[in-house]
Amino acid sequence: MSPSPLATYRIVISPQAGAQLEEIFGYIAQRSPQNAPIVIDRILTAIDSLKTMPSRFKVERHDRRLGYDVHSMVVAPHLVFYRVIEPDRVVRILSVRHGARRRPRRFE
Repeated sequence: MSPSPLATYRIVISPQAGAQLEEIFGYIAQRSPQNAPIVIDRILTAIDSLKTMPSRFKVERHDRRLGYDVHSMVVAPHLVFYRVIEPDRVVRILSVRHGARRRPRRFE
């Protein structure tokens, strides 16, 4: 019996993505201290929404070497890159970066 399409996934933020969220917070806080927590909260809320139907966002790339798809979700002006690990019902956040920056060449 397959799981319900609305079954929830567990979110895991990689150390790299966690560090990037801290960098984003610090960068915004230097220029607009009152907006930094708002932006991070918006990103984290969007990430939390991946608990249901995480595959709904675009496949950015298929990593043949590692054997998985990397999805991207826009949280303007940022992009969240993640993978869905189906057997374990896990969404692993790989990277969070400003949309104007070059896409990562590699993921963990």
